[in-house]
Amino acid sequence: MSSRSTRPASPAKARASSPAKAAVAKAAKVLSPKASAKSASGQVPLNKWLPVLLWPPNLIGYVRAMTQLLAMLEPDPSSSFAVAMVTISLVLDYFDGPCARRMNMCSQFGDLLDHYTDHLTMVWLVYVTAGSSLWGQANLAISVFHNCVAFVYMAIYGHYFKHTTKGNFWTRTIEANNYWNFASILYCANCILFPLIKLSFAGTYQMKPTAVTTPLIDLADQFGAIVTLSYSFAVWL
Repeated sequence: MSSRSTRPASPAKARASSPAKAAVAKAAKVLSPKASAKSASGQVPLNKWLPVLLWPPNLIGYVRAMTQLLAMLEPDPSSSFAVAMVTISLVLDYFDGPCARRMNMCSQFGDLLDHYTDHLTMVWLVYVTAGSSLWGQANLAISVFHNCVAFVYMAIYGHYFKHTTKGNFWTRTIEANNYWNFASILYCANCILFPLIKLSFAGTYQMKPTAVTTPLIDLADQFGAIVTLSYSFAVWL
């Protein structure tokens, strides 16, 4: 018998000639969480080992909530500090969502943190700027009702209105992401933009936020309140 026939096969040939071993190795790789979590570069993605509470988009959410709370704790809501804090909170709202999608770190916790902060901001802004007139008190009542609806809805369903698969004409109209969405503009103006303008104006000219208004702002604000109120009912349909 020649020496060639008695020589053991090389490791490479042994692996090639053993399909069963290759299949087992492939299965082990698929079943291994660490292996399957690795990216093409061989590194485990951040969202696979970092706790959800420490994901960067959620850290942005914490800063949003903290700056809003600082604004609420300020005795004078029209002070430069309060206005700066609430403005920072609102600006950061444009970063947490895109950051979460870019880093593949969208989570239920982050979504609820974002929208609970949004609605806390809305109701506070309307509360500190609503006047004592019939319209001012009606606007405040609508805002409180709308934001309570939002809080209850998220507590029941675990997500925000716009993430539902059902929806209807009115909710889709308000939530449509385009610059010509007049209903959405009125909604945001009523809940955020007009109150923020009133706070800034009051702080600049040493006035009470509840006294800052014009007939045009009131008219637009009233249409916005109608949209806000209708939205509060439409989400349940």
